[in-house]
Amino acid sequence: MEAYYEPTFSGYSHGFRPGRGCHTALREVERTWTGTVWFVEGDISDCFGSLDHDIMIKILGENIRDNRFLRMIRNMLTAGYLEDWRYHQSLSGSPQGGVVSPILSNIYLDKLDVFVETVLIPQYTRGERRKPNTEYWRIHSRIWRARERGDRDAVRALRRELRQLPSCDPQDPGYRRLKYTRYADDHLLDPAGGCGSTWGGRRGRR
Repeated sequence: MEAYYEPTFSGYSHGFRPGRGCHTALREVERTWTGTVWFVEGDISDCFGSLDHDIMIKILGENIRDNRFLRMIRNMLTAGYLEDWRYHQSLSGSPQGGVVSPILSNIYLDKLDVFVETVLIPQYTRGERRKPNTEYWRIHSRIWRARERGDRDAVRALRRELRQLPSCDPQDPGYRRLKYTRYADDHLLDPAGGCGSTWGGRRGRR
């Protein structure tokens, strides 16, 4: 299943995948979510325990035509469990710690990745770039004038003030972006996009 499904998974997915993990998800946020002030965190409660068996088999059946294989997966999901020598039915979910559970959860949650990538991100994307922040560039001009005068103290003070401001307007209604990443059942959405300071050739981060 991993050999078949792994190449089809979204690049936004980092959990239970070869060469990926929580560190790759964090690196993506660190390197590309510049200027992020706030984000929306999502966590699916009891992810493994709440997978719907019928939906899971339906998703698998979209690409797998082997009914014997699908029947084996369903039998595994509905096998039940023993607790204190008493049998309990498995009405939903996949066994926590089961060998196949991670790949099944990724197949299930890939629907979320596809929805965000093909519906939410295009709907939320607007504009080519943010409007410039007039206050930022006003101070920028004052720095150059202070340099021409040779006023080093003023330059240092204005630089400190400049570093506190974004170079573009973070509230520009004509520009917006949506960033997304997922590790297992934990996912982050950044509806603000990014806008950082450009002083000194570096983008400011918050």
